[in-house]
Amino acid sequence: MASLRFSVTFPALLSLLLLSLWVVEAYTSRKLISNNEQEGQNISHLFKDGEFEDPTMYMFFKISDLKLGTKLPIYFNKNDLRKVPPLLTRQEADLIPFSESNLDFLLNHFSISKDSPQGKAMKETLQRCDFKAIEGEYKFCGTSLESMLDLTKKTIASNADLKVMTTKVMVPDQNRISYALHNYTFAEVPKELDGIKVLGCHRMPYPYVVYYCHGHKSGTKVFEVNLMSDDGIQLVVGPAVCHMDTSMWNADHVAFKVLKIEPRSAPVCHFFPLDNIVWVSK
Repeated sequence: MASLRFSVTFPALLSLLLLSLWVVEAYTSRKLISNNEQEGQNISHLFKDGEFEDPTMYMFFKISDLKLGTKLPIYFNKNDLRKVPPLLTRQEADLIPFSESNLDFLLNHFSISKDSPQGKAMKETLQRCDFKAIEGEYKFCGTSLESMLDLTKKTIASNADLKVMTTKVMVPDQNRISYALHNYTFAEVPKELDGIKVLGCHRMPYPYVVYYCHGHKSGTKVFEVNLMSDDGIQLVVGPAVCHMDTSMWNADHVAFKVLKIEPRSAPVCHFFPLDNIVWVSK
């Protein structure tokens, strides 16, 4: 498999994550969060005539789809890397408060209007990071690479046991790469990684790089997948996760609507956007 999955030392890990943040194509996955803070959220704007207008919804799938030859529409977006926010050191990040209770100060500090899209996104990120974990879940927000690594080690493993996975798009000629919505087919039998702990880290909208990391103490399956586009040019390799127990999820979670399943009744699987980081450990 060509996905990034290997043991790393602390210096090598920081170099790898810097590469993930600044070279890999940036994408924000706000809709993959499964916590109850989305209660009451109106998501009707994502749908039109029973289908979803927002192409980022094409990341969810059913566990029955995980087999050789299954074809799925999937969207891997590319944003302008010049708009990726700065990456702070722990020393720099620790000097800035990080809580919704400090929102007014933070908006003023970063010269952002409260009612602007950026201000609303900041509030949403802080709310998600402040929100209490649901039963059986662990979560945290990393405001620097050092803090994310330390919290990851504390949560699921020691440094020696950690492995990292990311999603990569590979083409013979970089000029032919496409980030539009494509049909992809499982080119190999998905490989399940047995007996591991997993922590998915999603980059959140914020004036500097912040990762929302969460996982479940049980009931999560992790797979390595190879996906080939219909034209046979584009290969995507990386992790996919299936949440086997969704009984504690918000009944209005967008995944249930995308997959057209009864809320909290079945597993939900998803791929990871290009700038997400997946930590795994035995």
